[in-house]
Amino acid sequence: MRINFILVLLQLILLNLNYHDAVEFKFTNFVCENYNESWVTLNECRLRAVSRNRTIMNFNATLRHSLNNIVIQAQMFRKANGYKPWLYKIEVDACRFLKKPYNPLAIIVFKLFKDFCNFNHTCPYEGPILVKGFYLRLSILPHNIPTGDYLVILKWVQHT
Repeated sequence: MRINFILVLLQLILLNLNYHDAVEFKFTNFVCENYNESWVTLNECRLRAVSRNRTIMNFNATLRHSLNNIVIQAQMFRKANGYKPWLYKIEVDACRFLKKPYNPLAIIVFKLFKDFCNFNHTCPYEGPILVKGFYLRLSILPHNIPTGDYLVILKWVQHT
């Protein structure tokens, strides 16, 4: 019984080693919507293909007022006869998170973005918010994400 378990474990390890060679991440769409233009001006919201395998994301917005209480609502969907909710739906207090990261999923997402953006200080936020040349890096993402098409929705909300 124990030998069978070790063989199965060894097979899973070998399959995972081969799996990483074929992993490919590519953005196909990026949409920004602004519901309150008196607070935020969207200057740029686009994807740009830089090679066959890499598409980068650029985002530029200007905050017209100082924001002190920001909540980020995030949800992940997986495509299966339309996009269906898949595993994650979280709400993070951004100001509290930037002081001391507390949500494991938000920590992964923040590590993905921090080298490409100017979110490197705590609240209050005002002025330009930039994300330049962002692309997904396999070294930071968890390796156990199943293949398929995914949709990630991020809502940034100012609470009064």
